[in-house]
Amino acid sequence: MEVISYLGATQERTQSGGEAAIAALQLVRLYDAAAARPNGTFLELGTDRGQATKMILAACEKNGGNLVSVDIRDCSSAAVSCRWTFVQADSTDRKTILNKAPILQDGIDLVYVDSLHTPEHVLNEVYTWFSLVRKGGTICFDDIDPNPYMRGRRKDNPQIEIANRRIFYVVRSIFYDNLDQLQMTVDFGSTGLAMLRKTSEIGSELKPFNHLPAERNSTFLAKLSVRFGERYYAHKGDGSDFLTA
Repeated sequence: MEVISYLGATQERTQSGGEAAIAALQLVRLYDAAAARPNGTFLELGTDRGQATKMILAACEKNGGNLVSVDIRDCSSAAVSCRWTFVQADSTDRKTILNKAPILQDGIDLVYVDSLHTPEHVLNEVYTWFSLVRKGGTICFDDIDPNPYMRGRRKDNPQIEIANRRIFYVVRSIFYDNLDQLQMTVDFGSTGLAMLRKTSEIGSELKPFNHLPAERNSTFLAKLSVRFGERYYAHKGDGSDFLTA
C-alpha cells in the first residue's frame, strides 16, 4: 500500500541524522499518536502535498480508523485510501465540514493543525474543534519552532520565524490557561511539533483565550524586586499585541 510504504521510508529517514532525520521523526511521532488510538477518527487541517496525510492514513490502515482532511485548496489527489475523506473548505467552517464528514460529530481522536500559518487562524481552529476531541485525544501543531528560520540559519526567513514564534505563543497560552484539561509535549528542530493531550471529556470547552504574562528581562530590576520585596516588575512588551485577548 502507498501509505504503508511511505511510513517505512519515513521511519528509515529517522536514522539518517541531521535536519532530515528530525523532520522524519516528527512525522513518525504524528503516526504514533494516531496509532495509539485504534479505530480512531482523525482530522487534518491543511493537507498540501499529503506528507502528514499519509502518516495518519498508515495508522488507519494498520489499526483501523478514518481520516478527514480539510484544505481550502483542492488536495484530493494527495493520497489514496478508502479510509480517507477530503473536504475542500475553510478549516474553521465547522458546519460545512460536519455536513460533509458527519463521522466527526461522534468525536475526534487527533487533530493535526497545519493550515494557514497565522496565530489568529490557529487560535480559531483550536476553539472550533476542541469540544469534539475525545478524552485522551491529541491536538498536534506543526510550525512552532522559529529557531531554524532565524538570521544566519540555513532556513533564514524572517516571516516564517515570526509566524512560528507567534503560533507557539498561542499554543503555550492555551496550555497554561487550561492545565486542568491539557498536557503538552514539544519537539524542536525542523518546523517543530507541539502536542496537546486532552484529559477532559468530549464536550468540554477551553477557557477564553488569555495572554501569557509578559516576559521579564532585566536582571537589575529583578534584583531590586527581591531586595525590596516588591512584586511589581517593570518589563518590556512581549510582542503579543498581534492578538486581541
